[in-house]
Amino acid sequence: MSSLDETLSTIEAQLQDMQAALLSSAPQSLEQTAAQLRQAASTLAQALGQTVPQGAAERVQAIAQQLSLLRNQLARVLALTERQAASLLPPVQGVTYGPSAGTQGARIYRAPG
Repeated sequence: MSSLDETLSTIEAQLQDMQAALLSSAPQSLEQTAAQLRQAASTLAQALGQTVPQGAAERVQAIAQQLSLLRNQLARVLALTERQAASLLPPVQGVTYGPSAGTQGARIYRAPG
């Protein structure tokens, strides 16, 4: 197996791991697999250089499609997470700590009750 084949196999495995981490909703796992995927993508970019060998073009195209789908899924998860956080925390207008216009001292949040 050539170095390029090994690199393509590695990034395909990382894509599967990333998809599994995304479905598991485990932030630490997602962060770790994202870093591994980023490293594998960097290695692939270096291995490809300027040209893509004939036999690898289809695999590279499939990887590009998977990355696009994964990026869209991550954007949806981010939007959902932001909505969930907004429902739990009051909207922030200005800084959370420190002086704000018209008030003295730090402004902090308190739980109702």
